[in-house]
Amino acid sequence: MAQLSPSREDVSAEMGAHVADIEACLSALDKAFAASDGDLITHQSQQLQRTLAESLVAFRKAEQAGLRPLDEALRSRLKLAQSRLLAQQVAVHRANATIDRTLKVLFPGEENSTYGNLGASPVAKALNAYR
Repeated sequence: MAQLSPSREDVSAEMGAHVADIEACLSALDKAFAASDGDLITHQSQQLQRTLAESLVAFRKAEQAGLRPLDEALRSRLKLAQSRLLAQQVAVHRANATIDRTLKVLFPGEENSTYGNLGASPVAKALNAYR
């Protein structure tokens, strides 16, 4: 049986569903960040990646069918989603920088050069205590 080509309305509804899925994943990721749950953050990040990949496949199929998959409303929603994602990335980078600064305070750099006598450094001595 021949498959009918999708109509503009069908494609628009499908793209709207994909954008809604992306927005839902971003909201779930926001909640995971707020809960500071590493496992949940990882899970939600992976879910967002899957959702983005599925959306991209649907977008490409619609383009190949000669349809324009995104109208102005969906474009603006995607731009907002992109802004949310960028804000999340900035928050992650800031948290990472804070952790790096804290670790540098807790474990200050050593006087020896990188390729100096590594066996005599306090860190090497501490690691040898566990061997």
